[in-house]
Amino acid sequence: MAEPQQEPWLKLVVLTIIILAAAAGISALKSSGYATRVQIFAAREAQHWQDYQAESIKKDNLSLQRDILATLRLSEGKAATPQKSPAARIKAYEDEMGRLNRERDQIKKVAQSLAAQEEALAQKAGELGLAVILFQLGIMSSAAGALTRKKILWLMGLVLGLWGLVYLVKDFLL
Repeated sequence: MAEPQQEPWLKLVVLTIIILAAAAGISALKSSGYATRVQIFAAREAQHWQDYQAESIKKDNLSLQRDILATLRLSEGKAATPQKSPAARIKAYEDEMGRLNRERDQIKKVAQSLAAQEEALAQKAGELGLAVILFQLGIMSSAAGALTRKKILWLMGLVLGLWGLVYLVKDFLL
């Protein structure tokens, strides 16, 4: 009994499917890695914004104390230990507020930097997710072409796979 004649391009379809499956796996792995890093950066950014808020509250508290002291102009009492004059205490509050402002500005810069990095990583994860989808569509189209013996479906799968490959290569190069 003679075996049915197998069309030579079907071997290329199988090779295409294998390559696209491997590329989809690599893209999925890298995409999930980026997604994990996005979560880590988001947590770090949130912590910095919490620190920023804490510094703002401290500064506002000192500002309030300074304003109360300036309003009341408390006199030096006749205590056993000499206290700072109201002007000296106001100056100390203002110095501390300046330090807190500088710390707060530094925290804000770090948080904004983390946000920018998080956004870039999220974009990479999204592009690699798109690559995975394109590879899967390429696999599906190629397999359908092999089953129906329609070369156009395989060629469509190749095009989809190449499109996904653009995103994967872009990730490796940038």
